[in-house]
Amino acid sequence: MEEYYLMWLSRIEGIGIKRIRILLDYFQSAEAVWNARKEQFATLRGIPEKTIDAILLARDEETLNHWIEELEEKAIQYYSFLHPLYPNLLKQIYNPPVGIYVKGLLPDDDIDKISLVGARRCSRYGAGVAYQIAKDIARANIVVVSGMAKGIDTMAHKGILDGGGQTIAVLGSGIDICYPAENKELMERIIKNGCIISEYPPGTEPAAHHFPNRNRIIAGLSKALVVVEAGKKSGTLITADIALESGREVFVVPGNITSALSEGTNNLIKQGCPIVTETNDILFELGITYKEYERQTITKQVAAKLTPDEKEIYDEIFDKEPVLPETICRKLHKNIQEVQYILSLLEIAGYIRKIPQAGYIREG
Repeated sequence: MEEYYLMWLSRIEGIGIKRIRILLDYFQSAEAVWNARKEQFATLRGIPEKTIDAILLARDEETLNHWIEELEEKAIQYYSFLHPLYPNLLKQIYNPPVGIYVKGLLPDDDIDKISLVGARRCSRYGAGVAYQIAKDIARANIVVVSGMAKGIDTMAHKGILDGGGQTIAVLGSGIDICYPAENKELMERIIKNGCIISEYPPGTEPAAHHFPNRNRIIAGLSKALVVVEAGKKSGTLITADIALESGREVFVVPGNITSALSEGTNNLIKQGCPIVTETNDILFELGITYKEYERQTITKQVAAKLTPDEKEIYDEIFDKEPVLPETICRKLHKNIQEVQYILSLLEIAGYIRKIPQAGYIREG
């Protein structure tokens, strides 16, 4: 029940994490704040009189119960900054959210996360690069974090999902509101393969001033940020600044110097941010390598998506030793046309790779 009292505190206007910490130090729990009499606030320092009045006026048991029921009905979790599942990296940024609303399964802290962001009105080049980087990242068992906005964000989420990975979408609205509306199907995919996060209560409509706040969470959840395209005054640059101020690495995909969509990204490069020309640039800089258990996880994810015929042939292909189609034909007693056709499908899907004159190996 303590989490719900912390949620109640977070919804009071004028209260941030700093004042809540003062209240918790003084009263020892959020529940004690709920039950405190006005005279108990008399010796409290650091909380304005109008905020104390707001706390006393906000104590409405019927409303609190309604909020709790709403979370249960909509399968939404609330994690305050004191909850063990609240992300540790997020605690380290300036002014972290008091709590986060989560729909789906929040990936474990020990799984690496990379934020991938960029322009809403992106170019075809930017969209393709964002999609491919995210899809490649999935093979390293890394979670992609983005904002589910149009353009680069959308392509980042689609890429990681199509690669069999997990993703986190951070919203500038309540997590029961899909914004933009055309991403409803994508939002449902994200919930099944990761989660949606917001610091705003259910029912909160998107607003312009919410998105800079949303951006600090995107930056705070990850150990690194990748910027694909950003104009000179893009909101993406706010996310990059927050990441840099929080001690996170910021990587940049270089763009066409004649394009307005590259002004922001190319300026970040001038400031010294590392350039990304392939996904391995990111993994190498972060010291991220495949682990055997991660390879097993990826293999299971791939296998779950294959038809029986595809899986039978995929199982005959190995990580390092190339296998010829003719070898597969002999072993499985299949004709060469059938095997070549399925190998082509697996290659297009990114599950295997052809080595000229040698055969096929598993991708990643």
